[in-house]
Amino acid sequence: MVQRKSLGDLLAETPKLMVELVKAEIDNLKTEIAGKAKGLGVGGALLAVAGVLGVFLLSWLIYAGYQGLNEAFAPWLSALIVSGVLLLLVAILALAGLSSIKKNKDFNNLEAVDSIKDDVNMVRGLGHAADGSDPLDDIPAGGLGATGPTASRTDTTGSHSNGVQR
Repeated sequence: MVQRKSLGDLLAETPKLMVELVKAEIDNLKTEIAGKAKGLGVGGALLAVAGVLGVFLLSWLIYAGYQGLNEAFAPWLSALIVSGVLLLLVAILALAGLSSIKKNKDFNNLEAVDSIKDDVNMVRGLGHAADGSDPLDDIPAGGLGATGPTASRTDTTGSHSNGVQR
């Protein structure tokens, strides 16, 4: 017959088992990240080679366009037309790139960071987000998919309680 452990023994083992679980999860995460990083490295190298070959292809296509325009125009005018088209393309791409950088350069207000802060504060027992707001205010008025009379209740202050007592 298998010897059953007492409640005291089980409670004494709990911290050790928690530490082992966290270490195992971290090792699993390291292994998964290493595999993904290797795949990203191979993919990045293949994209770099494709990019270099694409530059050579683009130069040949530009030369072919120049030679084609030489059939209709003087060589100096063909070169000017090709250069003007390339200048216009460079300007459009540069403006689009600058716009994208300006729109995405602010890393101060990331929702994931706020969510982690909320989680840490909830575990600490503070019950509120780091900015002083209530984490339950982030839940939509309809709750987390809840329906019915308790889906969205409003107290006298006008805030939504979503059926959760505070």
